[in-house]
Amino acid sequence: MNNQNIIQAKRSTILHIRSKDATQLTSGYNTHFDVNLINAISIIESEEVHISIMSAEIPYSFYNVSTELQNNKLVYDDTQTLTFTSQDYDIDDLVAFFEADTAFKAIFDTTYNTQTNKISFKNKTGVSHKINLSLSNVNKEIGFSEIDTDRTITAGSTLTSDYVCNLATVHSIFIKSSLSTANVLSTRAGNSTTLQKISVDTNSLGIIYMNQADFRQVTVSQVPVIDHITFSITDQNNRLLQLNNVNYEFSILFEVYPKYNQINNQARNIITNTRRINIPTQANSITRTERLDDDDLNQTHPVEGKSEIKHKSDRIILDNLLDIVDNQ
Repeated sequence: MNNQNIIQAKRSTILHIRSKDATQLTSGYNTHFDVNLINAISIIESEEVHISIMSAEIPYSFYNVSTELQNNKLVYDDTQTLTFTSQDYDIDDLVAFFEADTAFKAIFDTTYNTQTNKISFKNKTGVSHKINLSLSNVNKEIGFSEIDTDRTITAGSTLTSDYVCNLATVHSIFIKSSLSTANVLSTRAGNSTTLQKISVDTNSLGIIYMNQADFRQVTVSQVPVIDHITFSITDQNNRLLQLNNVNYEFSILFEVYPKYNQINNQARNIITNTRRINIPTQANSITRTERLDDDDLNQTHPVEGKSEIKHKSDRIILDNLLDIVDNQ
């Protein structure tokens, strides 16, 4: 390998962030905050900065059912609302909450099937009642679609959830910033401000670490100066995590690289069929700068007097070889 083709960072800066040192922007949420850099990171026009999260230690102190996650309300009979207390729930806790609510219990008996992981509501009155799933936001947790239609339960009938109950409500954590980026997209909003996605691989009350299984994302930015950054830490649905005032830390690496310039970039030479072709190298890609035309091809024949069929056959072989070089 030609070491001259390996581009190295011109300079780098590491920023260690402690949530307790940050300025909160949303009251009661230490997951939305500002950071002012005493020593700004400057990037000239011929440079770009590559940003990556080096490490993160975030306590699993948020609840799986809460007002903040907007998954704690069940509406029934059009106007009645059962609001779940913001806390951690397992399935037994969820059923117990239904059963403990006097108004709801007067109409429905709530049971859970451990084999199917589904909840059932039995109408024990003599008239029909309605579960307004279209107005509720706890649908997925009790085994229905997030956006669903209202269900009428006639006297003595039972409504069983369509799908399994899902109390794994936060799948992943997203660290986002105000830095403009050039290479990150998301299915939610196109261009994304996400610096890193972190898997939630521990249970409540543990510590969520950015581990070796998490792909290290590198975000490219070409802003001229970085001296002020706004951060937010959200779930997969772009909702701020409520860590209940528990502190956390993460570290960011800023690496300044020269921008790639095709004109000034050093080319490497590839020789094929006695003709030298210059191919500039950028990252791991190869771009052919020219293809031999018919006249050039005739000049490279090592044997004079080829037939037309032989000539065309050699041309096809040469084109295939050049395509192989392109795709390597």
